[in-house]
This record gives sequence, structure tokens and C-alpha cells, in this order.
Amino acid sequence: MLVARPKAMESCCPCCGRRTRRVHSHYMRRLADLPWQGRIVEIRLHARRFRCADPQCPRRIFTERLPETVQPKARRTVRLGESQLAIGFAAGGEPGSRLSDRLAMPASGDTLLRMIRAAGFEPPQAPRVVGIDDWAWRKGQRYGKIICDLERNRVLDLLPDRNADTVASWLERHPGIEIIARDRAGVYAEGARRGAARCNPGRRPLASSPDLGEALRLAVGRHRKAVSAGKAMTSEMAGNDDAKLSRNLIACAGRGATSAVSSMLKSFSCGRPVYRRDRSRPRLA
Repeated sequence: MLVARPKAMESCCPCCGRRTRRVHSHYMRRLADLPWQGRIVEIRLHARRFRCADPQCPRRIFTERLPETVQPKARRTVRLGESQLAIGFAAGGEPGSRLSDRLAMPASGDTLLRMIRAAGFEPPQAPRVVGIDDWAWRKGQRYGKIICDLERNRVLDLLPDRNADTVASWLERHPGIEIIARDRAGVYAEGARRGAARCNPGRRPLASSPDLGEALRLAVGRHRKAVSAGKAMTSEMAGNDDAKLSRNLIACAGRGATSAVSSMLKSFSCGRPVYRRDRSRPRLA
């Protein structure tokens, strides 16, 4: 337990902003703080109440403000709250509660969840390259869409259904999008076309990154001779073990086909990255 008192002789009214030294009364605040040597620390702060010096101010009496140490009405210091909030973001409710107890910063799972909900977030930057895919609200019964920012690897929004109008409305609210990575479902293509027509009339259509499977099919289709040679070698070496067969196939087709597929993918994407449909979705925390 630590006993402390503020050094400042005056305080600022939170309503009118006028500074005053007129002390009304004293009271005790008990604050939880960061642990010391694995021990739980409590600060007993001798705080003061002040009288506002402005006769026109609607608040006649106010409590002392210590913004760098503790927030008004809080029972934990600012630095302890930041540490517990980081634990809540990393581990969640109940797991975070168990970890906090182990680190001598006890907090219930519900408290950590309330801190997460009350935390302020910076507004996300305008996305330019997004990925759209299915999202299961309840697997096998109800599906929607998940929209991710592929440049920053973060989730942007969850749409309630899989209708093209919903996608078009969302794109209309985000006119800065230039590239959409999607699968070959017609719903996504139709929604992208409608959204581009609504928010940017007369502008070129949104570019949709092709599916990786389609790109590979076109690339391999231009090298049928290498594929045929691999098939012939497979039939001739059917009696060999799997490991030796795999090495021979790679030696046969890997020399020319690998570089060809790589150059084909680069030219197919026109200088833009080609996103796999299964890899366009970042992990959720």
C-alpha cells in the first residue's frame, strides 16, 4: 500500500476552465496500480474538492483532476488500465482474467470486455484494395459477406447477406476503392459493377483480380508439351516408389514450367498482385 497526495496547490474547473485554490474538503481515493515484485499495489490518494472561483459557473464544487495518473471516477491508474486493456485485446475475457491474476493485476473477464468496448479506435484509412468473400454467421444456415483491406490486412466490415445490392451500397459509401479481389461468383461481380456505376459515373470500372486457379489454368495450358512429357514419364515409372517419381517429375517439368508460370502470373495481373480467394481473409482477433 502506498499513500500519496498531489503537489499542486490549485486545480482547474472541468466546466469553465478557471483555476482556483479554494479548497472545499478532502477525501480518500483507493486506486489499483501496477504490481511491484509480484505483489498487488494499492495507492491511497488524499484528494481534494475545490470551489469554483467563477460565480457564473454552474458547477460550484468539483473534485481534483489528475489526468496523467487517474481518470475521474476510476478505481485504477491510467498505466494499469493500459496494461489490462492490452491483455484483454490479446487474450480476451476469461483467458485474460486468468493471465491478469497471474501477473498480479486482477480483473474479471467482464471488466476486460467492458474496457475493450469502451476503448477508442482510430478511424481506418480509406481502403484502395479490398477482398470480398463469404462469411458464415451460422455455418450451414446463414451467410453474409466479409470485406477486408488487403493492403493493411484488417477486416473492414461484415455484411448481413450475399445480395449484389448490399455490395453495391457498401461500395457507394467507399468511393476510393480501385481493386476488388473476389472469386468468380456472379453476385460479387454484379455488386462491383453497380457500386462503380453509382459512386463514380463515367469512371472506368473497378478492376477485379482474377482467381488464382484461372491464372494457373491459362499458364499451364500454354505448356502442354511439358505436361504431356510428365504424363508419359508417370506411366513409364509406375512401378517406382512415390519419392523417386516425384523427383523425376519435378526435374522434367520444373525447369521450364516454373519460370513460365511465374512470368504468366505477372503478366496476367498487369503488375498488380493476384490474391487467392482462400488467402484474402485475414485472421480475426
